[in-house]
Amino acid sequence: MRTSRTRGTLLSRLERLEVRTAEASRKIQIRFGYLRRLPAEYVGERHTVVAKELPSRNGQEWVEFEEVPGPDPNPQQQSARLGVPTQIDVLFVAPHPRPE
Repeated sequence: MRTSRTRGTLLSRLERLEVRTAEASRKIQIRFGYLRRLPAEYVGERHTVVAKELPSRNGQEWVEFEEVPGPDPNPQQQSARLGVPTQIDVLFVAPHPRPE
């Protein structure tokens, strides 16, 4: 009886490790792009969208991001188990001009 319990425990642990390994080995996609911002005087909720797909540079995916008013209609959902994203967006943001 002890052997059966030990075997079941080992099989259960092995299954959990296989699931973790499969999720951790997923390829993470990285997108780069410059952000076109809303005016500095805009007050309120905002979200970012991809405005334009650009040609790849050195094997890197490039897009043009744009801030738009209002809440995000499609909030991103991460993997609930490990919290590992499948896509990372790298936004290059220029500061708003300073009033003189």
